[in-house]
Amino acid sequence: MKPRLAILVPLYNDWPSFIQLASAIDNLVPSWGAEVTLYVVDDGSTTELVTDHLPQLRHLTSIERITLAANLGHQRAIAVGLCELAQSKSFDAVIIADSDGQDRPEHMLELFAAHSRHPEALVAAQRSKRSENFIFRLSYTAYKYLFKLLTGKSIDFGNFCLVPQSHLQRLTHMPEVWNHLAAATVRSRLPIIRVATPRGERYAGRSSMNILNLIVHGLSAISVFTDILFVRLLILSGCIAGVALVASLVATIIRFTTQLPIIGLPTLIVGFSGVLLFQSATFAVIAALMMLSTRSSFPFVPAHHAARFIAKKDRITQRFDLSSMQD
Repeated sequence: MKPRLAILVPLYNDWPSFIQLASAIDNLVPSWGAEVTLYVVDDGSTTELVTDHLPQLRHLTSIERITLAANLGHQRAIAVGLCELAQSKSFDAVIIADSDGQDRPEHMLELFAAHSRHPEALVAAQRSKRSENFIFRLSYTAYKYLFKLLTGKSIDFGNFCLVPQSHLQRLTHMPEVWNHLAAATVRSRLPIIRVATPRGERYAGRSSMNILNLIVHGLSAISVFTDILFVRLLILSGCIAGVALVASLVATIIRFTTQLPIIGLPTLIVGFSGVLLFQSATFAVIAALMMLSTRSSFPFVPAHHAARFIAKKDRITQRFDLSSMQD
């Protein structure tokens, strides 16, 4: 019996690229040795798909569409799709990819091959080469280092990954998946296998990802580790307060126990240190209260709440069965 594979792609108005992606996947399915179904999560698109432009499927089982009631954003569209596939339990694994073609179908095959060797691991695509401009690549590198600094974790992959069916329930019950899939995967402590793949070029149009969107994306990833971030900031506040206190004591001792000509400087140091001490203490109290308040509130669990955002589900097209026509 062939393994059953679902490919999940979020989409907002990028139908021309999706049509080319569907055709490319359909052509490669025979080399996978699996029954493959393509799922597209329509993230509240304002343009319609022209179904006449879709290829006649020869190998894909079908193309299914999940239409959201509003534009939720890339990450949340993925979360909704994962929840639907987790509930169906019809597939052995799910590949998450972009709809624009930058996650190439031939690289999906590499993820599937790695899954065959490591069936219990989540398989993530680690970019060996990026197609964006220099400024964007530099900004993305800065984001990864900042993420490491603030959370103590490394994140070297994005949404392009393969998730075994056995891990879907765990991921979809994590509130963090609603904000950032890759960061939630790191937090989940699931075994992760990385496969080096280059990032391809878009099939059509221009990418909507820019520096502003990258900043939002980075903050969403960091928010997955809010508790760790708060603890690190508390430690930093304590260190700053300690330095300020020591500086005040040293300045006071120098002022009253020596004859050094530093008139006015100790007062300035003590005043500045006092301000730092007060600000650090205030921040520490606020951060502690915020962290405790989040623990007492009921979290948004995608597995239970994501379905509310689905407007409809339909089958766009299915495989053309020549044998049944001949019968």
